[in-house]
Amino acid sequence: MCTFTKPELRSFGRLVNSPCFNTSRQTVLLYGEIKKFYPKFAGAEFTREKLFAKIYPGKKFSKDLMNRLVSNLIALAEEFIRLNCNPYREQNLLRGLRKRKLHALFLSEYNRIQKKKKFNLFEVEDIQQQILIEEEYGDYFLDTDKYRMWDIHTDLSMEYHLINFLYKAARVFRQKTFITTEKDSRTNVAYHLETALDLTVLLEQVKGSDIKNKEIISHYISMVMLNSAKDKKHYSEIKNYVFDNPLINDTKDIYIGYIYLLDFLSYTLKLVKGDERIYYLNEKKIIYKEIERVYFATGRIKIFFAFFRNFILSGINTHDLGWCEYVLNKYLPQILEKGNESVGKYYEALILFHKGRYSESMDKLSFFKSDKFVMDKDVHFYDIKILRFMLYFELNFHEEALSLAETFMYQLKKSRNMPASHRSSAESFVKNYKKIILSVLNNNKASLKLLAEKIDGERSYSGREWLLKKAKEISKENKKGAN
Repeated sequence: MCTFTKPELRSFGRLVNSPCFNTSRQTVLLYGEIKKFYPKFAGAEFTREKLFAKIYPGKKFSKDLMNRLVSNLIALAEEFIRLNCNPYREQNLLRGLRKRKLHALFLSEYNRIQKKKKFNLFEVEDIQQQILIEEEYGDYFLDTDKYRMWDIHTDLSMEYHLINFLYKAARVFRQKTFITTEKDSRTNVAYHLETALDLTVLLEQVKGSDIKNKEIISHYISMVMLNSAKDKKHYSEIKNYVFDNPLINDTKDIYIGYIYLLDFLSYTLKLVKGDERIYYLNEKKIIYKEIERVYFATGRIKIFFAFFRNFILSGINTHDLGWCEYVLNKYLPQILEKGNESVGKYYEALILFHKGRYSESMDKLSFFKSDKFVMDKDVHFYDIKILRFMLYFELNFHEEALSLAETFMYQLKKSRNMPASHRSSAESFVKNYKKIILSVLNNNKASLKLLAEKIDGERSYSGREWLLKKAKEISKENKKGAN
């Protein structure tokens, strides 16, 4: 009951008082006493003995009797939850009317549903409700010997089943790409479906057909194909469809189409460089901004850390620091509610660094001198280290920077729990960082042109863009000095 809202608690009270659900007067009295302690249900007066005395004045406390009353109330609460969380009430009514051959009432209720409710075929619950209601309508034609209408309606029902399948397939195909190992492929039907189905032919046939829901079906097929083919054409089609469709922006959870777009961009960014990379980084920020606008800014979904972090980094990567500050100021309080003070300090320091306010950024990082922020224990350890390296360089603490890099390489060798991908990224950064520091300390800046070419050819990792920028800058300065 502590999870009930005030309106829900009032509705629950009506259920408890209804003779259809409860015939025990004592259970009604127990509810009346217990609700006085809402929402915490705690305190010196909130004991079984004292509640029992209110219900049975003057009667000796009976543990068994009290347990029965509490069990009754728990059962009623479960019934209330079941009734309020049942998305298929309309379908159940249709089924009951049809089974009783109340055909006029059945048609009246079916028509009322069609006028009243617009099913969102981008929400799994709505898809399934649409299937069940349309199947009841089809069975009505069968019950009334209207076989031609039943046959026609079966085709439409099949469309909704296909939409449901493709919705689930879109989720499963993406999930198995990131989670399932090669060993699991023999027991994972998603692998066999993706291999056996010729989705290109299916997409062409659906687009050229006259089926009622061909745009939605084509969209779902395109998502599954994007996961496999990584084709920019599918990316553009999905993006345009998602951005222009108000029903998609009305979903309760972040629509999976956005996740497919982000996955494609993450994959592509590992392969491109230069202006093409800048283009795709901006594309990623556009997707993030749309997700923020539709889901988080409206309060429909409460921000969670992965998106908070990625929103800020998308602004950093595209030099849109205004976007970074907007996200930090708007959503940091929600992140801090979970007790992670380091989150705010780190991202404040990061934004200050990219504004060129290096001393202020270093002051923010002083928070992380505590022993608790050590490798393998704090999620921001690697990010904090990279930022500290960059600050030492920009503040001309070159000797200290070299010592810091040597210490970090030793820590990397000793670490046992650092994920392999993080270790590889950290090692790549520190090795190149040391080369830049040594070239400055030894006045051997001519070597940085080749280092910049080497870094430019490496896969993406945290701090790589900064290393590339520094190597190019120092190399150009050296060239000017030589002239």
